[in-house]
Amino acid sequence: MTTTTEPPLLHVSEQAWGAVRARTATLHVHLAASKLFSGRAALTKSEELRKLAEALRERGLSPDALTLEGAMVDVSTGLFTRSSTVTYRVQIQITDLDLVASVLEVISEAKQATLTHITWDHRGSSTGDDLLALCATRAAAKAKRLAAALGVTLGAVHEVRESEIGEPEPIARTGADAMYQVGLAKRRSIGDELAGIDLAPTKQIGVRVDLAYRVS
Repeated sequence: MTTTTEPPLLHVSEQAWGAVRARTATLHVHLAASKLFSGRAALTKSEELRKLAEALRERGLSPDALTLEGAMVDVSTGLFTRSSTVTYRVQIQITDLDLVASVLEVISEAKQATLTHITWDHRGSSTGDDLLALCATRAAAKAKRLAAALGVTLGAVHEVRESEIGEPEPIARTGADAMYQVGLAKRRSIGDELAGIDLAPTKQIGVRVDLAYRVS
């Protein structure tokens, strides 16, 4: 019976952190309206939604930037009547973050609109790849130093592993400090509404690289 002997290995690891800027933003808005329409037709049939869409296009957003999530009907009286109010839940997708401030002004100017929160998408950045390359370079240099200190000959790479540290969420949601309402009081300016809000937040991501070298 032949016994297989595992080759001696030298294990090294490195990790690095970096800041990733948001690439897109989604504004979640509640819009009060007088009539209920269902489906995508609401974007053209509802006067309030149509005006919001027109204002967004004037600020440079594409027609597809505004999407309808759903609608809520106020039936506090127990009946759905002509006097019942409707609240549409809409999303505004912004791929050019330079337009965020302009879109917030549009929401502020719409008397029936309330901004509930903003979600920021950090995916698609090359920062993760840059951090991996940095970790691999550091780990390789560390392996050479350790091999020299131990008096062994460093051979070929036997195994490579990479991982994210902390498994960050793909989409970062703003916290309680970003939960604010726009256009509730005329005495409050857009500057007051946006005080303390980061319009281009960054997120810290971490990566780890583990290398195993054959040594002799």
